[in-house]
Amino acid sequence: MKIPTLAIKLNKAGERAVKQGHPWIFENSIEKGPKDTAIAGSLCVIFDQRYNKPIAFGLWDPEEIIRIKLILLGNRLQLNGDFWSSQLRKAHSKRQNLIKKGITGYRGIHGENDHFPGLILDVYQQVGVLKIYSNAWKPHLDILSEKIKEVYGLKTIVIRFSRKIQMKNTFPYEEGDFIGESLSNEKIVFEEYGVKYYAYTQSGHKTGFFLDQRPNRHWVQKNAKGKRVLDVFSYVGGFGIHALKGGAESLTSVDISQHAMNVAEENIQLNNFDQSKWNPITADAFIALEELIEKEQQFDIVIIDPPSFAKQGKEVESAAHQYERLARLGRSLTDDKGVLILGSCSSRISLQMFEEIHHDAGITSKDNWKYLHYTLHDDDHPIEFAQSNYLKTIFYQKQVDA
Repeated sequence: MKIPTLAIKLNKAGERAVKQGHPWIFENSIEKGPKDTAIAGSLCVIFDQRYNKPIAFGLWDPEEIIRIKLILLGNRLQLNGDFWSSQLRKAHSKRQNLIKKGITGYRGIHGENDHFPGLILDVYQQVGVLKIYSNAWKPHLDILSEKIKEVYGLKTIVIRFSRKIQMKNTFPYEEGDFIGESLSNEKIVFEEYGVKYYAYTQSGHKTGFFLDQRPNRHWVQKNAKGKRVLDVFSYVGGFGIHALKGGAESLTSVDISQHAMNVAEENIQLNNFDQSKWNPITADAFIALEELIEKEQQFDIVIIDPPSFAKQGKEVESAAHQYERLARLGRSLTDDKGVLILGSCSSRISLQMFEEIHHDAGITSKDNWKYLHYTLHDDDHPIEFAQSNYLKTIFYQKQVDA
């Protein structure tokens, strides 16, 4: 179909944000433009107020407060297959360092940060899971999926949708449909730093695996030899499998999902690790940690990487309390000279706020704790604007009491 073109002018605040590189245009920033009846995915040409010349291009999303998702900051754009190929090659090039390391599971497109707003591509071997969060991609999906296969060398794309789109799906695909070759089994094996995992590409949470903690999993592998490891919110065993690869003496995994624990067991078997070293606990994390404290359990490496507690601004205060409670529990379970690893995947909790929460939890130099380092995102999760800086992980070491 021919993609409609819309002429857009913004108010001063909206234009300033665009020129500063922000990828979102909110509906209240639009001074001149179409009514909401314009077709989702229409190409929006953003004109400068003063000179009446194009300054950016985006896709129209009539049902969202973020009415326009920007795809290019510039004054020229021919929206065709060559444009998408060029943008995809730029994204793919950012992942070359990981690909050269033999990593076969990585994020190929990280939404706005790769100039594909509302679109996520996770690659597992020659299978890509394309998760769609915006109806703006509907008229572009067929040509884009073909270009994705070409650039990333994929045989299959699995289509996944956000919950919101699933509730009112107008795409010509259903959740879990294939583009390209069909899969006889949704489980795809991928590898990172010598560890293998299964990705459940059709039914798994998000796209089938959480790839963003890769460098921190690698740290655990390199430091786990002979250690007692506790992995909280373990999901399908991400950190724990690396601990076993690194020669951990024991691994205790805590997660509320029995299904996730079953997949973790599959991953342990996939790597031929000794299951006698593994103690799975399927329970609420807060309750499980309190019970471990009551049993006077201690660990050399404690990893606490919960899901986001603050998806909305009004949840930040509650999230801070939960993070502090987890930090206190983790502190009590970490043995002398042990390492406590605390993660947050909420963009509404800044690194500084996260550090202050830990300070309030008694993880300070005065309390015999050493701040080792922090990490943010790996190369396949680039950060191009403030709201996309969601992941932060801090490493602390418990010092021997004087």
